[in-house]
Parts: sequence; C-alpha cells; structure tokens
Amino acid sequence: MKDIFHFIITAGFVSMLLVCCQSQEEKKLTESLYGKQMVAIGNSITAPKDSWAWITAQHFDMELTNLAVSGAQWTDYQGTTVDTNPKPVYDGVHTNNVISNQVYRFLQLIVPEGEIISETEGEKFHTSTPAPLTGLKTKNSTFAPAIVIISCGTNDSSNEKPIGDPSELDKPYQEADRKTLYGAINWAVSIIRKYSPDTEIVLLTPIQRSSHSQKLPMFVDAILLAGEKLNCPAINMYEESGITEAVEAKEHKYLYDGLHPNALGQQLMGEVVIKHLTELYENKQ
Repeated sequence: MKDIFHFIITAGFVSMLLVCCQSQEEKKLTESLYGKQMVAIGNSITAPKDSWAWITAQHFDMELTNLAVSGAQWTDYQGTTVDTNPKPVYDGVHTNNVISNQVYRFLQLIVPEGEIISETEGEKFHTSTPAPLTGLKTKNSTFAPAIVIISCGTNDSSNEKPIGDPSELDKPYQEADRKTLYGAINWAVSIIRKYSPDTEIVLLTPIQRSSHSQKLPMFVDAILLAGEKLNCPAINMYEESGITEAVEAKEHKYLYDGLHPNALGQQLMGEVVIKHLTELYENKQ
C-alpha cells in the first residue's frame, strides 16, 4: 500500500513538473511572438479582412496591418510606376498592382516622416503619388512589425510572367530585375531588411486551385528556392494547406470559386502559418 501511495505522489509530482515546464515554454514563446505587430502583403487571397492573415494575427494576439491588394503579382510590368495608393490606379490595366508598390507603402510606415526613400529616386511615378516618395512615420508612431508575411505568385503564374534565372537572387537588390520572379523576391526581401532589419520576413507559396497551368508548381519551387537562397523562411502552402486541385475540381470545398478560399479554406491556411510560426519562434529560443 505504501508503494502504491508513493507511486501516486511521485507521478503527481512529475506531472506538475511537466505542466510547469510547458508553461515556461509557452511563456517564452509568448514573450517573443505574442502581442507583436504583423504585416501581410499579397493578393486577393490575403486581402480579405477575415483571411488567413487575420486568423494568424488573432491567434497570436498580434496587431495586423494588411497591405494586400486583390490581383497583385510579384513581378513588375513593363510600364509599372511608383503608386502607393491602397488601390493602385490601373489606367485600364493592372500595371501598378505589384508587390513592389506594397513594399513602398510598407517603407512609408517605417521611414521617419519627411525622409526621402532613396530607392525611388529616378523611378517613374504615377500622377496620384507625389514625388519624391517620403516616409510617413511620425515621432509618436509605435509601428515596428515583428513579422512581414508575403503571399503571392498565383497571378504571376496565370499571367505567365517570367521566373527568371536564380542568379537574380545573388545580385545586389538595386540590380535585381523586378520583371522576373527571382528578381522581385530578392528586391522585396532585401529592401525590407535594409529599412527594418529586426523584422522577420516569411514567404508563402501559392495554394493549389481547381484548375491551373502546369507552370504553377514551377512558381512554387522558385519561391521555395528564393527563401532558401535569401535565408528567409518559406512555407509550402501548395503542399501543406490541405487544399488540392483534385478535390476542388470536383467540389468547391475550400475555394468558393475554385480559386479564392472560403472561410474553411482560410482557416486551413491560417493553421499552417500558425504551426510554422510557432516552430520558427520556438527554434529562436
């Protein structure tokens, strides 16, 4: 009887230690991630107020700044101009609806008010965006995002934009060709790091959709390679989200139109991002 009692007491003590250790680990993760600020950049999959970005931010009690614009793509067009409007001026085409302009909007939030963003000097400006481009961050601003997550690529694939050569990833960002996928990613990651060095940058690949060209997996692979080359975490949403072409071609289970996630689809995406961010920040301890 004594042995049984001793076993129960010991087991209880061990359980208490395990709970205590788990609480300490959760506390460490909370201190490094929870309650911080998050920025989302991307296209129509990210832009909705209740998208995976909102789900992720809610989970970590983060303040979300969502700069995503429906229809956006990674790569610049031939006639792309600096256009920092929340809804880029199309002039009949989608010329300015690109990640570079979302990044410029981000830089304006980071750069002190009135300070010129030198990278835009010599660039063409849309008439609705005053030149030179200057920072908008006031002295009282507390904007200091812990994470920027960029989710893009499906529109580049459908518009058959060039992926380019991986050597674009090795170039100084000022020399990278933003009209290629590799060049656009190099430029975006590098310039964000320059102006906000303490911010983690995470890339998301496109998800599968009910019907897509055979080139979409090539864009997925290119984004994963870019993440590896640029030492930037990249999440393979194409393989991990649970949204598959085979299922969506038969029934719109997670994509309400075969392309854009419904509430369940956004939840699936959010859960994958949450899982990876949790692992990422646990490894930083």
